[in-house]
Amino acid sequence: MNLNEIFPAGRGRELLLNNCTSCHTFVPLVVLQLTKEAWERNKRIHRERVPGLSDADFDALYDYLEANFNPNRPVPKLPQSLLDTWTTY
Repeated sequence: MNLNEIFPAGRGRELLLNNCTSCHTFVPLVVLQLTKEAWERNKRIHRERVPGLSDADFDALYDYLEANFNPNRPVPKLPQSLLDTWTTY
């Protein structure tokens, strides 16, 4: 698996990989392809789950998600072994 093919370069990339995956795999983040409005709802729900991030970093993380994982972008190809690791909290 090539993370560069799944996660384009950008300020939020490392924030995502270093924070979101402490609770769940990255699979739902890249497969769901949420709209801007859906990412905004997700952002409100998740703010208290990552208290170690500054507001600026948290905003950068969600700007990255909105820009790279939305209905206008193709779903990245993931191996079945990753798709089988869907999230639980």
